[in-house]
Amino acid sequence: MSTATSSSESPKPKYRMHWHVLFTHFPLALFVVTFGFQVLHLIYPSANFELAANVTLIAGAFIMIPTALSGWLTWKSHYKGAKVPLFKKKIGIAFAMLIFSIALVLWRILAYSFTKDMPVGPSHWFYFAGSLLLILGAAAEGYYGGKLNHR
Repeated sequence: MSTATSSSESPKPKYRMHWHVLFTHFPLALFVVTFGFQVLHLIYPSANFELAANVTLIAGAFIMIPTALSGWLTWKSHYKGAKVPLFKKKIGIAFAMLIFSIALVLWRILAYSFTKDMPVGPSHWFYFAGSLLLILGAAAEGYYGGKLNHR
């Protein structure tokens, strides 16, 4: 009697999709594009660039919801909810970005409506600085995320 198992009895590899790793790249890209359209709006004052910035900001804020949720669930299941400084930073930054991006979207819509071109002035620079903060938050998330093992 042989102790070797046949190929039909060998265990199948278990592949799991890490949704957070998939989702996390979208807010970063969308916030960078938002910032880029705002730069273009400053150089070439076109309502189209402003509208494109609004659409990408809304998309980035919207995708932050499943990104933060999937990160939370991955932390709870894969990392057993480890309360180490790395996760405290990542969770804090993620929820700050979620709240800030939604607040920025609401401010933009309530102050100037969705499609109205915002005049270049203090409000535009506030919007510009807000999107820059979101990029910095996404960069920090990426930096700390690069320190994790997702196997």
